[in-house]
Amino acid sequence: MATPFNALPTAPAAHRPALNLFVWGAGNFGQFGAGPDDLGEKTRPRRNPWVDENIDDGTFGSASGAGIESIAAGGMHTLFIDENGTVWSCGVNDEAALGRPTDNVLDPQDPESVLDVDELSAWPHPIQSLVDAGFRAVRVAAGGSVSAVISSQGELRVWGSFRGDDGALGFSRQNQHQLEPQEILKLPNKDKVTAVAAGSNHVVVLTTSGHVYTWGAGEQYQLGRRIIERRKINGTSPERVVLGIARRRAVGVGAGKYQSFAIDEDGNVWGWGLNALGQTGAGRARATDNEVRTPALVKDLTLEDLNGDRVISIKGGDFHTLFLTRQGRVFACGGKEGSLLGLPSDHPAILEYPDRHFIDTPVLVNFPNDDPIVQISVGQRSNLAVTENGALYSWGQGPQGELGCGELTEVDTPRVIVRGPRGGGAFKAIHASCGGQHTLGLFQQT
Repeated sequence: MATPFNALPTAPAAHRPALNLFVWGAGNFGQFGAGPDDLGEKTRPRRNPWVDENIDDGTFGSASGAGIESIAAGGMHTLFIDENGTVWSCGVNDEAALGRPTDNVLDPQDPESVLDVDELSAWPHPIQSLVDAGFRAVRVAAGGSVSAVISSQGELRVWGSFRGDDGALGFSRQNQHQLEPQEILKLPNKDKVTAVAAGSNHVVVLTTSGHVYTWGAGEQYQLGRRIIERRKINGTSPERVVLGIARRRAVGVGAGKYQSFAIDEDGNVWGWGLNALGQTGAGRARATDNEVRTPALVKDLTLEDLNGDRVISIKGGDFHTLFLTRQGRVFACGGKEGSLLGLPSDHPAILEYPDRHFIDTPVLVNFPNDDPIVQISVGQRSNLAVTENGALYSWGQGPQGELGCGELTEVDTPRVIVRGPRGGGAFKAIHASCGGQHTLGLFQQT
């Protein structure tokens, strides 16, 4: 059997001691997964005691001390995968984002009564339909109210609902809300799914053959194709996106609220979608009516521009985008206001056009030391960066504590919130995820 161009996704190595889940920001709808009595704002990272208890109880895997493998913060919901490959969810389920029913669920101990909705939403519960199907999840993504997971066999399941500019769009032509995970992408020739990114209301998928597919809401061309206004529901059917020429293959994908990205096999980055503030990085000259309608090359991020370095991860917010390179550098583009880009006020890119509200090509973000960045996450207006040695940086805007910087609601340049063991901290940051107004972190005690 031929080796696929992109490898199947695999679970990360297990950590011992297990990783602790920390939460901060707004948890008013159960996004923290700490129960209906713990819904207040947290301005600094706080441990989730429910996760700690279940690590001790052996809930998350057969091996002693099993914990959580990965996390994803959505608009107002949270997903995580444990070492069994089980997907857990909590938070708002109005648009079916949790992948499991929470209304009118019969109490197994008393079939004449129903379980409390708040309890079912604010405490993490497994998505039982995936467990029953033997679905071993290894990748997870969360948008506004849409969620997606990939199995170790490259199977994709999606659930929830999409919203358009004028309100609810639906999940598909058949369903307004998809309550439980569904197989929506039918791939030819034994192709499988290897990566998925979720914007606010659209999904970008990468396959093992290097093809890119998109679906969801597409009014801002985030799907890379034209969506006719009176037939917007057509956008919920997956279609392939071509990166200039049909034979060009992709090795990575990314998304922001209304923008999408792909990295091709030559290290070039392609962006499309809303570009009103230069958030695609393709330059304003490529935009038509503030949109990049089909994939365009992102400027200044080729292998030549980066002296042999290459982009490996792309995360976007409402109006800006971050790009992470293999050597641990971070580049940013998009809106300047609100400290979204992590640039000081005297940065040359800020001063070059003082009356312009955006930077439309990626510029390097500087960090306080030379510890390479290994993971990035972007919320609506907040940003996180995890370093190789376990420090966690935050910047941007966080009116509800999303930055984890105490009472500060805006931070202009990267500020450390977890020092890591090299900085004398008690915890090492492993992974972090920004949601709508809440933030998640997986930290390991040192």
